Amino acid sequence: MSDQFTEVTSKSWGSRILDSIRGILFGFILILASLILLWWNEGRAIHNENDLKDGSKSVVHLQNNIPLPENENKLVHIVGKVASIDTLKDPDFNIYTNAIALNRNVLFYQWEEKSEETTEKQLGGSEKTTTTYTYEKAWVSNKINSDKFKNKEGHINKSAYSFENKSYIAQNVNIDSFKLSTELINKLNNFELYTLDSNSANKAYKISANTIYIGSGNLENNPEIGDVKISFEVVYPSQMVSIISQQYNNTLVPFVGENGTTINELVFGEVSANEMFKMAISNNKILTWILRLVGLALCIASIFLLFNPLVVLGDVVPFIGSILSIGIGLVSTLLGLILSLITIAIAWLFYRPIISIILIAVSVLFFIFLISKRKPIKN
Repeated sequence: MSDQFTEVTSKSWGSRILDSIRGILFGFILILASLILLWWNEGRAIHNENDLKDGSKSVVHLQNNIPLPENENKLVHIVGKVASIDTLKDPDFNIYTNAIALNRNVLFYQWEEKSEETTEKQLGGSEKTTTTYTYEKAWVSNKINSDKFKNKEGHINKSAYSFENKSYIAQNVNIDSFKLSTELINKLNNFELYTLDSNSANKAYKISANTIYIGSGNLENNPEIGDVKISFEVVYPSQMVSIISQQYNNTLVPFVGENGTTINELVFGEVSANEMFKMAISNNKILTWILRLVGLALCIASIFLLFNPLVVLGDVVPFIGSILSIGIGLVSTLLGLILSLITIAIAWLFYRPIISIILIAVSVLFFIFLISKRKPIKN
């Protein structure tokens, strides 16, 4: 079931010009933030890579998973089955199980508001915005405050229940003679659905399809606003894992490299130390490229903000404004790319000087090429 509500608003040309001028200040801030991000990312990438490569050379593989004095504070690699004697409890629903992690997942049946905007430029520089609000009933993970809805009539959310998502984590988890640190325990996230005992239902709730239902409606087929359904997921012991971490007494704790990189790897299954380091180095490269693209996108957006007042001025005639927007978008992309490459190259001067010099040369030649292609202005 869903319904809609439409609202039409307009913004004058003068208001848009003022907003675009304010955007210039934000554009300068955004440029600075993007360049700082790009600079920091290059340092982070090379530091992490160096520490991971050093770790791959110094790691000690343990055959019997026994903490020996000669391996104290060293980076070690172990393979084994995870065990725990802890019983995790959710007293609200009388659930007790021997597990490493137990999650309670709560869903509320609520009205949900979604909005979709379309903007149309008007002759004279003003802008008309049409916003369509759609209201649907859905199972959501948190209660929704319907007082903030654009159209509250007929879309009031309520719930008499205050259940929350909860996580229970075992404190005593080990592989043979080694105890796992909290950081490693949190990496054991191979959850599976916990099987509920249908006979444990009572007057307060019913159980169906491995889910607890609480409320006044026909909960499975025709729930009412405010009804709740709850399921559980669990991580059981006896799973085979491979770990690279630091031996500290009889506990595996995060290892910190010379450049400050934290090495604390856990993967499921029997995986060699060499393969684990290859995966860690690959993940570091992926993150590096993601952050580079984010920095580039921020740089391009910030440059566009600096020139956006020209677009708004041109919007007096929408067709002219659209052409200016495309042109400034292309210029912003080129300038953002050049500025980002130069920033990365200068950052590499501290880490990879030969490659950085090549990047700077390419950027300068690219800029000269663009200048040379400009058509001379005829008198």
